[in-house]
Amino acid sequence: MRDRLSVSVTLTAGGTEHTIPGGNVRAVSLRLTPWGAEGTVELVIQDDKTRGGEYEDKLFADFQKPDLAEIALSVKAVRSDAEKSPTIPSIETRGLVVERLVTEKMFDRGFAERPVLYRRYRVRFLDAARALWGQHHPTSLHAQQSFQDVLDANKGDKITLSYDWDTLSKAVPMVFFHLDPERGASFYDLLIWYVERAGGVFTFDHDKGTYKLAKTKDTSGTAAALPRDDVGDVTWAIGEPARYAPRVRNVAADSPKLSPITNADAATGIFRDTALCTDVAQDVDDRNALETSRVRAPLTQLLLSFERSPTVPVSPGSLVTVSSSGGFSSSLRAAAGPLRVVELSLAATALDQGPDRDYGDAATGFDLAMSVRLEDKADPFVHLPPFAAPHFPGYLEGKALSEVGEDTDVTYQVYQNADTSIDEYKVEIPAFENKQIQAPYLSTQATGTFYVPVYKHAKVRVACFFDRAEIVRVLDHRPGAKVAQDGQGQHLLFGKSDKSQTSVLHDYQDDKPVLRVLRTSDKDTVLLKLEEGMLTLKVEETKGGS
Repeated sequence: MRDRLSVSVTLTAGGTEHTIPGGNVRAVSLRLTPWGAEGTVELVIQDDKTRGGEYEDKLFADFQKPDLAEIALSVKAVRSDAEKSPTIPSIETRGLVVERLVTEKMFDRGFAERPVLYRRYRVRFLDAARALWGQHHPTSLHAQQSFQDVLDANKGDKITLSYDWDTLSKAVPMVFFHLDPERGASFYDLLIWYVERAGGVFTFDHDKGTYKLAKTKDTSGTAAALPRDDVGDVTWAIGEPARYAPRVRNVAADSPKLSPITNADAATGIFRDTALCTDVAQDVDDRNALETSRVRAPLTQLLLSFERSPTVPVSPGSLVTVSSSGGFSSSLRAAAGPLRVVELSLAATALDQGPDRDYGDAATGFDLAMSVRLEDKADPFVHLPPFAAPHFPGYLEGKALSEVGEDTDVTYQVYQNADTSIDEYKVEIPAFENKQIQAPYLSTQATGTFYVPVYKHAKVRVACFFDRAEIVRVLDHRPGAKVAQDGQGQHLLFGKSDKSQTSVLHDYQDDKPVLRVLRTSDKDTVLLKLEEGMLTLKVEETKGGS
């Protein structure tokens, strides 16, 4: 179709706001979704003042500066006087520039040095969260904070968030992520992964440029009747249900359980299993609830192309009806209730690509293609962008803590998790401002018959997942445990300090094996020593030495 459009462009570059008249715009493409915006804009600016003309390109110098550039865009059809009723709503969005191109047009006729008399600019933009968080790859550890706190700590000054979701504001023992660029996941991917995992909703307000995280989809608003004269083709995308039956399988030895989830549309014998290994019943219940919500597939959707710029709002989130009240045939398959816009696509190319046509005016003529995708207002399916799932675990180093005894004592302290009843240790993480987390010790170096707790100040390696951690290795030896290499010895050292301990040492003296067991309690010692041809048992009061 062809239409006359007023494309209002405000481009902030180099810290300066530049307002571009709609008559200068030569091309626009937009894809607006519930979660964000992406698009391109091409425009011309004449620069002939030094040649006696009336125009000066004030954008060129700022356009080249590395400052973050922002764009606000409004697209509105302009009809002749006879067509001004009803009022045509504008389509608005905004974002951050992620790509800039400028072509300098040189002229030959009448000039010896081929001057540049106008430039053609092209910008590509994304909504702020994708533009910035898509390049944000932090490694962070948060303790006793909510995920809302995490988002607020990372949003900067260009991303505005609001919340209507109690899950987000609930403080949790820990939140960890390590978003290595080589793994592919950014902070934006982490956000979308979290929303999908927790069963929430993430939306972008195109008019205001703000985001909202909510527990459920917004069903407020009044639907407008979409006039038949606005619409070209009508295509129904018939929803294809999920053909698998979800199952949650807990493979823990003490709590094995298979939890099937009903899906009436599943094909016989087709399953999607999620395996857990946990002794915490609540973990299984939570995963059952999540997998039940994930089995949803989009219901039937309606795809509309337009024959002219629509006369009702059609930005994402807008509600419309397609019915005989708008002039559609009663034989048209239409939804029983209002329909919600879930995507808007627009591509417009100016009829005249030169620098002069309608230059400086508010509008110009375009070849225009425009379409929307609609869903039933009651459809519970949540539309989210594709994302790369963050990788877990990541590994940190910490120091084990214990409140038992003096600070110099080699003691240990085990805490029972109130929610899971699992024994855990407190670990201090120096790399993150000495934040303290709790984690069980899952040793890979001992058997179940050998109980070796993690002692105070021991340096440990911690495997960190998004909301939990595990101690997987002790990285150093306690003071006094190491022995000289010359004796080729092995040493077990038990106890709180060098004044209260038991040492079991096997080494070689004159190439002969020697076993020594030494118990020390302040000045009292007991020594058992086995060596070549001799057994020594000595009980004495000393100053603490052997």
